[in-house]
Amino acid sequence: MNLKKSLDRNRIWGGFFLVWVVLLSGILDFWVKSPGLKQWIKVNSLLNEKRLEIGETESRTTLLLQISRELQTNSAAQEREIRKVLGYLNEQEAVFEFSP
Repeated sequence: MNLKKSLDRNRIWGGFFLVWVVLLSGILDFWVKSPGLKQWIKVNSLLNEKRLEIGETESRTTLLLQISRELQTNSAAQEREIRKVLGYLNEQEAVFEFSP
């Protein structure tokens, strides 16, 4: 009798564990809105995308800081940037406009 009670108890716990695993797996996500494996994969892919964005932003920030330092210290870089932004020409330069 004692063995039968322990088997029944084990089956109950086993069934409970099985239901819990099925819910967490995300297989029943269409019917039961539970956190599952599919959501974990989606969150991980979003995390990887954000890490890539952070890396791109950091590299762009490094480049802009380098350009800023160059503009603060190098007069040739300052002249080049002024000429580019304002459209000034050097005596030896010519501008060709190909727009209709």
